[in-house]
Amino acid sequence: MASETGNLVSVSWGDHLVFGQGDGKLNTPEAVERRMSAWKQELGASVVLWRELRSASQAHYYSAAGVKRKPLRRPVGWDDFAVVTQSCHQQGMKAYLYVTVFDEGWPLLPKKVREHSYHNDMHARHWSRQSRFTKSHPEYVVCDRDGRKRQWGVPCLAYPEVRNHYREHYLKLMDGYEFDGLFLCLRSQSRPADFADQYGFNEPIVQEYRRRYGVDILKEDFDLPRWRDLMGEYLTLFLSEIRQSLNERNLGFSMGVPRGDIIGPPLGNGVLDWRSWVERDLLGALVINQSSSQCPSMWHNLWPMHRGYGYTQNYIDGKGMPDLETQLETSYRPVFDESSTQLYIARQWDERDNGVEKRLTAHPSVSGLVLSSFRFDNPEAVEKGDWRA
Repeated sequence: MASETGNLVSVSWGDHLVFGQGDGKLNTPEAVERRMSAWKQELGASVVLWRELRSASQAHYYSAAGVKRKPLRRPVGWDDFAVVTQSCHQQGMKAYLYVTVFDEGWPLLPKKVREHSYHNDMHARHWSRQSRFTKSHPEYVVCDRDGRKRQWGVPCLAYPEVRNHYREHYLKLMDGYEFDGLFLCLRSQSRPADFADQYGFNEPIVQEYRRRYGVDILKEDFDLPRWRDLMGEYLTLFLSEIRQSLNERNLGFSMGVPRGDIIGPPLGNGVLDWRSWVERDLLGALVINQSSSQCPSMWHNLWPMHRGYGYTQNYIDGKGMPDLETQLETSYRPVFDESSTQLYIARQWDERDNGVEKRLTAHPSVSGLVLSSFRFDNPEAVEKGDWRA
Protein backbone atom coordinates (compact mmCIF):
# COMPACT_ATOMS: atom_id res chain seq x y z
CA MET A 1 0.00 0.00 0.00
CA ALA A 2 3.09 2.19 -0.14
CA SER A 3 2.74 5.58 -1.85
CA GLU A 4 -1.02 5.68 -1.22
CA THR A 5 -2.56 8.84 0.19
CA GLY A 6 -5.94 9.07 1.88
CA ASN A 7 -7.92 6.95 4.29
CA LEU A 8 -8.81 3.29 4.34
CA VAL A 9 -12.43 2.13 4.61
CA SER A 10 -13.02 -1.11 6.48
CA VAL A 11 -16.08 -2.95 5.16
CA SER A 12 -17.63 -5.62 7.36
CA TRP A 13 -19.86 -6.86 4.58
CA GLY A 14 -21.77 -9.33 6.74
CA ASP A 15 -22.94 -6.53 9.03
CA HIS A 16 -24.12 -4.53 6.03
CA LEU A 17 -26.04 -7.43 4.51
CA VAL A 18 -27.89 -8.42 7.65
CA PHE A 19 -28.36 -5.13 9.50
CA GLY A 20 -27.83 -2.37 6.94
CA GLN A 21 -30.57 -0.18 5.48
CA GLY A 22 -31.15 0.99 1.91
CA ASP A 23 -27.90 1.26 -0.01
CA GLY A 24 -26.21 0.61 3.32
CA LYS A 25 -27.09 -3.07 2.92
CA LEU A 26 -24.59 -3.28 0.04
CA ASN A 27 -26.77 -6.02 -1.39
CA THR A 28 -26.59 -5.02 -5.05
CA PRO A 29 -23.69 -4.05 -7.32
CA GLU A 30 -25.29 -0.66 -7.82
CA ALA A 31 -25.49 -0.01 -4.08
CA VAL A 32 -21.83 -0.99 -3.70
CA GLU A 33 -20.84 1.41 -6.46
CA ARG A 34 -22.84 4.30 -5.00
CA ARG A 35 -21.49 3.81 -1.49
CA MET A 36 -17.94 3.49 -2.78
CA SER A 37 -18.31 6.85 -4.46
CA ALA A 38 -19.48 8.31 -1.12
CA TRP A 39 -16.54 6.69 0.72
CA LYS A 40 -14.14 8.29 -1.71
CA GLN A 41 -15.75 11.70 -1.74
CA GLU A 42 -16.82 12.04 1.89
CA LEU A 43 -14.38 9.81 3.78
CA GLY A 44 -11.33 10.52 1.65
CA ALA A 45 -10.87 6.83 0.93
CA SER A 46 -8.11 5.58 -1.36
CA VAL A 47 -8.28 1.90 -0.35
CA VAL A 48 -11.21 -0.38 0.47
CA LEU A 49 -10.62 -3.28 2.88
CA TRP A 50 -13.31 -5.78 1.90
CA ARG A 51 -13.93 -8.38 4.62
CA GLU A 52 -14.67 -11.66 2.93
CA LEU A 53 -17.65 -13.84 3.86
CA ARG A 54 -16.75 -16.96 1.93
CA SER A 55 -14.89 -18.53 4.81
CA ALA A 56 -17.79 -17.88 7.19
CA SER A 57 -20.36 -19.25 4.73
CA GLN A 58 -18.38 -22.50 4.56
CA ALA A 59 -18.04 -22.84 8.34
CA HIS A 60 -19.96 -25.24 10.56
CA TYR A 61 -22.87 -23.57 12.35
CA TYR A 62 -24.36 -24.57 15.70
CA SER A 63 -27.62 -23.37 17.23
CA ALA A 64 -29.53 -24.09 20.42
CA ALA A 65 -32.83 -25.92 20.31
CA GLY A 66 -35.54 -23.64 18.96
CA VAL A 67 -33.04 -21.07 17.62
CA LYS A 68 -32.97 -20.57 13.88
CA ARG A 69 -29.78 -19.16 12.47
CA LYS A 70 -28.68 -19.51 8.87
CA PRO A 71 -25.09 -19.01 7.80
CA LEU A 72 -24.35 -15.73 6.05
CA ARG A 73 -24.21 -16.32 2.33
CA ARG A 74 -23.39 -14.19 -0.64
CA PRO A 75 -26.36 -12.67 -2.46
CA VAL A 76 -27.44 -14.85 -5.35
CA GLY A 77 -26.65 -13.55 -8.80
CA TRP A 78 -23.47 -11.54 -8.41
CA ASP A 79 -19.87 -12.00 -7.36
CA ASP A 80 -18.83 -9.54 -4.65
CA PHE A 81 -15.09 -9.96 -5.33
CA ALA A 82 -15.51 -9.11 -9.01
CA VAL A 83 -17.86 -6.20 -8.33
CA VAL A 84 -15.76 -4.71 -5.53
CA THR A 85 -12.45 -4.82 -7.38
CA GLN A 86 -13.96 -3.45 -10.59
CA SER A 87 -15.83 -0.66 -8.82
CA CYS A 88 -12.75 0.33 -6.80
CA HIS A 89 -10.57 0.54 -9.85
CA GLN A 90 -13.14 2.49 -11.85
CA GLN A 91 -13.19 5.08 -9.08
CA GLY A 92 -9.41 5.23 -8.73
CA MET A 93 -9.22 3.29 -5.46
CA LYS A 94 -7.50 0.05 -4.52
CA ALA A 95 -9.18 -3.07 -3.20
CA TYR A 96 -7.60 -5.24 -0.49
CA LEU A 97 -9.10 -8.53 0.59
CA TYR A 98 -9.71 -8.44 4.36
CA VAL A 99 -9.01 -11.77 6.11
CA THR A 100 -8.52 -12.91 9.70
CA VAL A 101 -6.47 -15.70 11.29
CA PHE A 102 -7.45 -15.67 14.99
CA ASP A 103 -11.21 -15.52 14.44
CA GLU A 104 -12.10 -19.12 13.55
CA GLY A 105 -15.09 -19.44 15.85
CA TRP A 106 -16.11 -21.94 18.52
CA PRO A 107 -18.50 -24.78 19.28
CA LEU A 108 -21.80 -23.89 20.93
CA LEU A 109 -21.36 -23.56 24.67
CA PRO A 110 -23.63 -25.59 27.00
CA LYS A 111 -26.89 -23.92 27.98
CA LYS A 112 -25.82 -23.46 31.61
CA VAL A 113 -22.64 -21.74 30.48
CA ARG A 114 -24.48 -19.48 28.01
CA GLU A 115 -26.61 -18.15 30.84
CA HIS A 116 -23.64 -16.18 32.18
CA SER A 117 -20.94 -16.42 29.49
CA TYR A 118 -21.59 -15.31 25.93
CA HIS A 119 -20.22 -13.34 23.01
CA ASN A 120 -22.78 -10.54 23.33
CA ASP A 121 -26.42 -10.11 24.26
CA MET A 122 -27.52 -8.68 20.92
CA HIS A 123 -26.85 -11.82 18.88
CA ALA A 124 -24.59 -14.90 18.80
CA ARG A 125 -25.58 -15.93 22.32
CA HIS A 126 -27.45 -19.10 21.37
CA TRP A 127 -25.67 -19.93 18.14
CA SER A 128 -22.06 -20.11 17.05
CA ARG A 129 -19.89 -21.00 14.09
CA GLN A 130 -16.57 -22.76 13.76
CA SER A 131 -14.28 -23.08 10.77
CA ARG A 132 -14.16 -26.49 9.17
CA PHE A 133 -10.38 -26.49 9.57
CA THR A 134 -10.31 -26.04 13.35
CA LYS A 135 -13.30 -28.34 13.80
CA SER A 136 -11.43 -31.07 11.91
CA HIS A 137 -8.12 -30.31 13.62
CA PRO A 138 -8.75 -29.26 17.23
CA GLU A 139 -5.13 -30.14 18.01
CA TYR A 140 -4.07 -27.02 16.09
CA VAL A 141 -6.01 -24.68 18.42
CA VAL A 142 -3.91 -23.03 21.15
CA CYS A 143 -4.01 -24.90 24.46
CA ASP A 144 -3.17 -24.25 28.08
CA ARG A 145 -0.30 -25.74 30.07
CA ASP A 146 -2.31 -28.79 31.13
CA GLY A 147 -3.51 -29.40 27.58
CA ARG A 148 -7.09 -29.50 28.85
CA LYS A 149 -8.41 -26.15 27.68
CA ARG A 150 -8.27 -24.54 24.27
CA GLN A 151 -9.00 -21.01 23.19
CA TRP A 152 -11.39 -21.85 20.41
CA GLY A 153 -10.98 -19.72 17.33
CA VAL A 154 -7.23 -19.18 17.79
CA PRO A 155 -4.95 -21.49 15.78
CA CYS A 156 -1.33 -22.01 16.85
CA LEU A 157 1.02 -20.65 14.21
CA ALA A 158 3.89 -22.80 15.45
CA TYR A 159 2.51 -25.66 13.34
CA PRO A 160 3.79 -25.49 9.72
CA GLU A 161 0.52 -27.14 8.68
CA VAL A 162 -1.45 -24.23 10.15
CA ARG A 163 0.66 -21.54 8.49
CA ASN A 164 0.50 -23.35 5.15
CA HIS A 165 -3.25 -23.82 5.38
CA TYR A 166 -4.03 -20.16 5.96
CA ARG A 167 -1.48 -18.86 3.48
CA GLU A 168 -2.87 -21.11 0.77
CA HIS A 169 -6.45 -20.29 1.76
CA TYR A 170 -5.85 -16.55 1.37
CA LEU A 171 -4.16 -17.01 -1.99
CA LYS A 172 -6.98 -19.23 -3.21
CA LEU A 173 -9.56 -16.65 -2.21
CA MET A 174 -7.84 -14.01 -4.35
CA ASP A 175 -7.13 -16.31 -7.28
CA GLY A 176 -8.85 -15.09 -10.44
CA TYR A 177 -9.70 -11.65 -9.04
CA GLU A 178 -8.09 -8.24 -9.42
CA PHE A 179 -7.38 -7.49 -5.79
CA ASP A 180 -4.45 -5.18 -5.19
CA GLY A 181 -3.40 -6.89 -2.00
CA LEU A 182 -4.23 -8.66 1.23
CA PHE A 183 -5.18 -7.13 4.57
CA LEU A 184 -4.59 -9.50 7.50
CA CYS A 185 -6.41 -8.55 10.70
CA LEU A 186 -5.39 -9.88 14.13
CA ARG A 187 -8.68 -9.04 15.81
CA SER A 188 -10.31 -12.02 17.52
CA GLN A 189 -13.88 -12.54 18.73
CA SER A 190 -12.85 -15.59 20.76
CA ARG A 191 -13.63 -15.83 24.45
CA PRO A 192 -10.84 -13.97 26.26
CA ALA A 193 -8.22 -15.91 28.16
CA ASP A 194 -8.79 -16.03 31.92
CA PHE A 195 -5.25 -14.69 32.31
CA ALA A 196 -2.89 -13.38 29.68
CA ASP A 197 -0.35 -16.24 29.74
CA GLN A 198 -2.96 -19.02 29.76
CA TYR A 199 -2.53 -20.30 26.20
CA GLY A 200 0.47 -21.13 24.04
CA PHE A 201 1.66 -24.56 25.17
CA ASN A 202 1.18 -26.56 21.99
CA GLU A 203 3.73 -29.24 21.22
CA PRO A 204 5.84 -27.33 18.64
CA ILE A 205 6.33 -24.49 21.13
CA VAL A 206 7.19 -26.91 23.91
CA GLN A 207 9.73 -28.68 21.70
CA GLU A 208 11.37 -25.52 20.40
CA TYR A 209 11.69 -24.00 23.86
CA ARG A 210 13.28 -27.23 25.11
CA ARG A 211 15.67 -27.28 22.13
CA ARG A 212 16.79 -23.70 22.73
CA TYR A 213 16.91 -23.51 26.49
CA GLY A 214 16.84 -27.09 27.82
CA VAL A 215 13.66 -26.48 29.81
CA ASP A 216 10.32 -28.31 29.67
CA ILE A 217 7.75 -25.51 29.95
CA LEU A 218 5.03 -28.04 30.83
CA LYS A 219 6.80 -29.26 33.95
CA GLU A 220 9.45 -26.70 34.97
CA ASP A 221 9.70 -23.04 35.76
CA PHE A 222 10.62 -21.09 32.64
CA ASP A 223 11.45 -17.60 31.42
CA LEU A 224 8.15 -15.92 30.49
CA PRO A 225 9.67 -13.23 28.24
CA ARG A 226 11.51 -15.87 26.18
CA TRP A 227 8.27 -17.85 25.78
CA ARG A 228 6.34 -14.74 24.74
CA ASP A 229 9.08 -13.85 22.26
CA LEU A 230 8.90 -17.34 20.79
CA MET A 231 5.19 -17.03 20.09
CA GLY A 232 5.90 -13.70 18.43
CA GLU A 233 8.55 -15.33 16.26
CA TYR A 234 6.01 -17.72 14.78
CA LEU A 235 3.72 -14.84 13.91
CA THR A 236 6.62 -13.08 12.18
CA LEU A 237 7.48 -16.29 10.32
CA PHE A 238 3.87 -16.52 9.15
CA LEU A 239 3.98 -12.97 7.84
CA SER A 240 7.26 -13.56 6.01
CA GLU A 241 5.83 -16.65 4.31
CA ILE A 242 2.71 -14.77 3.22
CA ARG A 243 4.79 -11.84 2.01
CA GLN A 244 6.93 -14.09 -0.15
CA SER A 245 3.86 -15.60 -1.83
CA LEU A 246 2.29 -12.19 -2.38
CA ASN A 247 5.51 -10.81 -3.83
CA GLU A 248 5.46 -13.60 -6.40
CA ARG A 249 2.03 -12.35 -7.47
CA ASN A 250 2.93 -8.64 -7.27
CA LEU A 251 0.32 -8.08 -4.56
CA GLY A 252 0.51 -5.73 -1.58
CA PHE A 253 0.33 -6.78 2.05
CA SER A 254 -0.99 -4.81 5.01
CA MET A 255 -1.92 -5.74 8.54
CA GLY A 256 -4.14 -4.60 11.42
CA VAL A 257 -2.99 -4.93 15.04
CA PRO A 258 -3.64 -3.40 18.46
CA ARG A 259 -1.25 -0.65 19.41
CA GLY A 260 1.73 -1.55 21.54
CA ASP A 261 4.22 -4.40 21.63
CA ILE A 262 2.03 -7.40 22.53
CA ILE A 263 -1.03 -8.90 20.93
CA GLY A 264 -3.04 -8.14 24.08
CA PRO A 265 -6.66 -8.93 24.97
CA PRO A 266 -8.25 -11.37 24.36
CA LEU A 267 -5.22 -13.42 23.30
CA GLY A 268 -2.24 -12.92 25.59
CA ASN A 269 1.23 -11.46 25.96
CA GLY A 270 2.68 -12.82 22.73
CA VAL A 271 5.08 -10.28 21.25
CA LEU A 272 4.14 -8.15 18.23
CA ASP A 273 7.55 -7.56 16.70
CA TRP A 274 6.28 -4.79 14.44
CA ARG A 275 9.65 -3.06 14.42
CA SER A 276 11.25 -6.01 12.65
CA TRP A 277 8.27 -6.24 10.26
CA VAL A 278 8.91 -2.65 9.23
CA GLU A 279 12.69 -3.02 9.08
CA ARG A 280 12.37 -6.17 6.95
CA ASP A 281 9.79 -4.55 4.67
CA LEU A 282 7.27 -7.34 5.30
CA LEU A 283 4.33 -4.92 5.10
CA GLY A 284 3.31 -2.09 2.86
CA ALA A 285 1.15 -0.68 5.64
CA LEU A 286 0.53 -1.29 9.33
CA VAL A 287 -2.80 -0.35 10.93
CA ILE A 288 -2.63 0.16 14.69
CA ASN A 289 -5.21 0.88 17.40
CA GLN A 290 -7.51 -2.02 16.61
CA SER A 291 -9.69 -3.49 19.34
CA SER A 292 -11.11 -6.97 19.90
CA SER A 293 -13.25 -5.96 22.86
CA GLN A 294 -15.96 -4.20 20.85
CA CYS A 295 -17.86 -4.73 17.64
CA PRO A 296 -16.54 -2.07 15.21
CA SER A 297 -19.97 -1.61 13.61
CA MET A 298 -22.31 -1.24 16.60
CA TRP A 299 -19.83 -1.03 19.49
CA HIS A 300 -21.42 -3.80 21.52
CA ASN A 301 -19.02 -5.13 24.14
CA LEU A 302 -17.84 -8.64 23.32
CA TRP A 303 -17.55 -11.17 26.16
CA PRO A 304 -17.98 -8.33 28.70
CA MET A 305 -17.94 -10.76 31.61
CA HIS A 306 -14.46 -12.04 30.62
CA ARG A 307 -11.73 -9.41 30.51
CA GLY A 308 -8.88 -11.45 31.97
CA TYR A 309 -5.81 -10.16 33.76
CA GLY A 310 -2.03 -10.27 33.65
CA TYR A 311 -1.40 -8.31 30.46
CA THR A 312 1.91 -6.46 30.29
CA GLN A 313 0.12 -3.95 28.05
CA ASN A 314 -3.63 -3.54 27.83
CA TYR A 315 -5.21 -1.23 25.26
CA ILE A 316 -8.60 -1.52 26.98
CA ASP A 317 -7.59 0.16 30.23
CA GLY A 318 -4.29 1.69 29.10
CA LYS A 319 -2.13 -0.40 31.40
CA GLY A 320 1.55 -0.42 30.50
CA MET A 321 1.32 2.06 27.63
CA PRO A 322 1.01 5.80 27.06
CA ASP A 323 -1.89 7.42 25.26
CA LEU A 324 -2.06 7.02 21.49
CA GLU A 325 -0.61 10.39 20.51
CA THR A 326 2.31 10.06 22.91
CA GLN A 327 2.95 6.55 21.66
CA LEU A 328 2.95 7.76 18.06
CA GLU A 329 5.74 10.18 18.86
CA THR A 330 7.85 8.05 21.19
CA SER A 331 7.45 4.53 19.75
CA TYR A 332 6.23 4.61 16.16
CA ARG A 333 7.79 7.73 14.70
CA PRO A 334 11.46 6.70 15.17
CA VAL A 335 10.75 3.50 13.20
CA PHE A 336 8.39 4.74 10.50
CA ASP A 337 10.33 7.88 9.71
CA GLU A 338 13.11 5.63 8.39
CA SER A 339 10.83 3.31 6.41
CA SER A 340 8.66 3.20 3.32
CA THR A 341 6.02 1.24 5.27
CA GLN A 342 2.94 3.33 5.89
CA LEU A 343 1.25 3.75 9.26
CA TYR A 344 -2.52 4.07 9.66
CA ILE A 345 -4.65 4.68 12.74
CA ALA A 346 -7.84 2.66 13.21
CA ARG A 347 -10.76 4.88 14.24
CA GLN A 348 -13.68 2.44 13.99
CA TRP A 349 -14.09 2.47 17.78
CA ASP A 350 -14.11 6.27 18.19
CA GLU A 351 -16.70 8.92 17.52
CA ARG A 352 -15.84 11.08 14.53
CA ASP A 353 -13.99 14.17 15.72
CA ASN A 354 -12.57 16.56 13.15
CA GLY A 355 -10.09 18.06 15.58
CA VAL A 356 -8.65 14.72 16.67
CA GLU A 357 -8.59 13.36 13.13
CA LYS A 358 -6.80 16.42 11.78
CA ARG A 359 -4.25 16.19 14.56
CA LEU A 360 -3.61 12.49 13.91
CA THR A 361 -3.30 12.84 10.15
CA ALA A 362 -1.01 15.84 10.60
CA HIS A 363 1.50 13.63 12.41
CA PRO A 364 4.48 13.14 10.08
CA SER A 365 4.45 9.33 10.49
CA VAL A 366 0.73 8.82 9.86
CA SER A 367 -0.51 8.22 6.31
CA GLY A 368 -4.21 8.20 7.13
CA LEU A 369 -7.06 6.76 9.16
CA VAL A 370 -9.16 3.61 8.97
CA LEU A 371 -12.89 4.29 9.10
CA SER A 372 -15.98 2.07 9.36
CA SER A 373 -18.22 1.86 6.31
CA PHE A 374 -21.09 0.43 8.35
CA ARG A 375 -21.23 3.32 10.79
CA PHE A 376 -20.99 5.83 7.96
CA ASP A 377 -23.60 4.14 5.74
CA ASN A 378 -26.13 3.21 8.43
CA PRO A 379 -26.56 6.08 10.90
CA GLU A 380 -30.12 5.04 11.76
CA ALA A 381 -29.04 1.54 12.76
CA VAL A 382 -26.19 3.00 14.79
CA GLU A 383 -28.55 5.45 16.49
CA LYS A 384 -30.96 2.63 17.32
CA GLY A 385 -28.10 0.72 18.89
CA ASP A 386 -29.82 -2.64 18.65
CA TRP A 387 -29.58 -5.10 15.79
CA ARG A 388 -31.27 -8.13 17.24
CA ALA A 389 -32.11 -10.56 14.48
